[in-house]
Amino acid sequence: MPKRQRWTPVSGTGNRVYETRERWLLAALDLPGKAVAAVHEQVCGFFGKPTTRRLSHDAIREVLVLRLDRIGDVLMSLPALHALRAALPDARIRLAVGEWAEPIARRAPVDEVLVWSAPWAGRARDGVTGIAALWRAARALSKTPLDLAIDLQGDVRASLLMWISGARMRVGYGNTGGAYWLTQIVALNERVSWLEQNRLAIETGLGLELGPATPTPSAATSADHAGAEQLLRELGLEDKLVVGIHPSGGRPVKQWPISRWIAVARTLAGAANAHFVVTGSDADRPLAGALVDALGTRAHDLSGRLSLLESLGLISRLGLFLSPDTGPMHMACAVGTPSVSVFGPSDPQRYFSGGDGAPGKRHVVVRADLWCSPCNLIRRPPEECSAGEAPECLLGVSADDVAKAALGVLRSTGQIPAENP
Repeated sequence: MPKRQRWTPVSGTGNRVYETRERWLLAALDLPGKAVAAVHEQVCGFFGKPTTRRLSHDAIREVLVLRLDRIGDVLMSLPALHALRAALPDARIRLAVGEWAEPIARRAPVDEVLVWSAPWAGRARDGVTGIAALWRAARALSKTPLDLAIDLQGDVRASLLMWISGARMRVGYGNTGGAYWLTQIVALNERVSWLEQNRLAIETGLGLELGPATPTPSAATSADHAGAEQLLRELGLEDKLVVGIHPSGGRPVKQWPISRWIAVARTLAGAANAHFVVTGSDADRPLAGALVDALGTRAHDLSGRLSLLESLGLISRLGLFLSPDTGPMHMACAVGTPSVSVFGPSDPQRYFSGGDGAPGKRHVVVRADLWCSPCNLIRRPPEECSAGEAPECLLGVSADDVAKAALGVLRSTGQIPAENP
């Protein structure tokens, strides 16, 4: 297991794999790929000759964008996809995502959504696609052919799929290997949000500066709103201040103690007369149940009851949303619902989609100031950080910290009266 360490952000094309053994393994796996790419460059056979020169915008007619990771990552890509559509209004844009993110992807300004459920991004219960099926799906696109393919994730396997697709321009990151599959390499900057990083990938692919980010339409539709309002009426909450709580961190290393969520909710119930809906998957029912049992009739357990789009619609009609660093956190930011998010090992500067998260803003981040946080060691956390109830960086965030931030957001958004001077 890795030891606790300070995180060093990568800038440029440097390797971003932190674990030494993984670096060596990737380097070894890179050797056959380099050999194949070198031979292909010499013979320029089956797939046709690529170009390191950017095509004019008028010549870009067929585009593929890969965003094969999780729901939150797809949500953080929506502004960049809107910028891509604005720059290429007449192009046919395909977006490849995992099945778990397909409903969100269909809200993007693209012409077609391809379901490529990559096994390295999904879980067994998600219905992942085998490597051979992904290869065939990418190979089928070579008949089009593609003018431009862009990987927004930064994964060597996605770069290979773009190469298999036969795209003339292939834009992506070389920080995990596989740079030889690409024709344009995007500089990685781990000191900026993925919102900005995704825009940088689009700029690299098109060879232009998109300018300041423009407001992106809400990811929720009027139909989502109507469904959520009907649900709130059924729960008897239509005229109340409703706070959503998503208590699950998805992984133990991101799990804030449920006892603290209970304490926060009790404070909001007393100070703001709040009522609560608790969200989550089927697997989150024990956490949701503990929270609802502690709050009694003020709380409603919706874990496992809502589809992805129903969850998005519900969050869009709440007064406030509370969660750890998870996909539903990005939903709140994507629909403009005020939120407070608890961060531990992951870097909010990189992985938060609600701005700078400072107090007084619509979306606020609460985290502990610890020498080793953020470490971004999420997949393989240090042993000492995965042995107890929660890692020290999360235990350093108190219930009072989160309750104070939540009340501050409710006041600043006019949902409860301001404090007396």
